[in-house]
Amino acid sequence: MRDLGQRNLVLISSEGLVERTVAISHFISGWFEVNPESPDSINGEFEMDVRTLDSGSELKNMQIREQLLSSQEFPIAKVSCNSETGKDKTKVSDGKPFSVKVNCDFKIKNTSKSIPVSIKLTYFKENEETRQRLTGNLLKLSASADLELAAFGIAIPTKYSALFAKSVQVSADLVGTDRLPNNALSLPEGIKKK
Repeated sequence: MRDLGQRNLVLISSEGLVERTVAISHFISGWFEVNPESPDSINGEFEMDVRTLDSGSELKNMQIREQLLSSQEFPIAKVSCNSETGKDKTKVSDGKPFSVKVNCDFKIKNTSKSIPVSIKLTYFKENEETRQRLTGNLLKLSASADLELAAFGIAIPTKYSALFAKSVQVSADLVGTDRLPNNALSLPEGIKKK
């Protein structure tokens, strides 16, 4: 699920006392694996460069990246999921979403914590429409979780207490393929040298 076109998205929303802050990043890479016979058995791992979070305001970006996330010291946030329940015997169907809630390990600022994450997965067999995004069979993942910042050692400075909430909602919308694209420019690493 690494897209050179940067169409995958992580969105962080903070509902402060007097101000709402939204920041996004398209710099996400990772993988996700689903057992088609038992779609609640899922594994995956993603990472995001927090230095790329963008709120649309340079001042707000500095506050988020440097003062809250210490992005120069801890530039990468990671999420890993490993659920092998196998309780749901529903098979993955083309174009039909499947929802599951799993605990995922978040690592932010070198602190790890297990958080429940709501995940919606949709599998698409390759067709003319899906090839507009990527070649191969596609898996779309939409996920959301609520994170308490203090659990990761993120303290809101007093001067920002009305601007940032103590918890944030993190959502992700990612699409991956089971096959590398035909177009070399769309490969995660770009064109490879011979």
